[in-house]
Amino acid sequence: MAEGLGYEDVATYINSGNLIVRTPKKPATVERELSKAIAERFGHRVDVAVRSQAQLAALLAKNPYPEGNPSQVTVAFLVEPPGPQAKERVAAVAAEHESVTFAGKDVYVNYAKGLGQSKLAQRFSDIIGVSSTIRNVRTLAKIIELCEK
Repeated sequence: MAEGLGYEDVATYINSGNLIVRTPKKPATVERELSKAIAERFGHRVDVAVRSQAQLAALLAKNPYPEGNPSQVTVAFLVEPPGPQAKERVAAVAAEHESVTFAGKDVYVNYAKGLGQSKLAQRFSDIIGVSSTIRNVRTLAKIIELCEK
């Protein structure tokens, strides 16, 4: 499907919606095109969050929780900036041991005691009020590595 839209060097990483493409198009254009194509092909709307290789590398480099377990430190890629109440809503649900850092359209969370029992992890997009896709920093590092090939 992505190749049919004219994207080059199309690749995926694990079965969780990680799509790697090369294109001169702006991320917002890619988001719209992919979301529309998914709706047309599969019959349901899916929000798409796109970040460039440089943006991903910068996010990994700026990880505020480098000491955290890479499978428990996540980055939520929001499809739009969070509203003014997002920080308060997240703080009201996050456990004491869950550190959260907002960075524009991205949000880092250190689930120091794991994601399995976290109320924040279970409903993150609903709590923050913005559709998102979430990857741990281990997966983020692998995606960046694949982008470099």
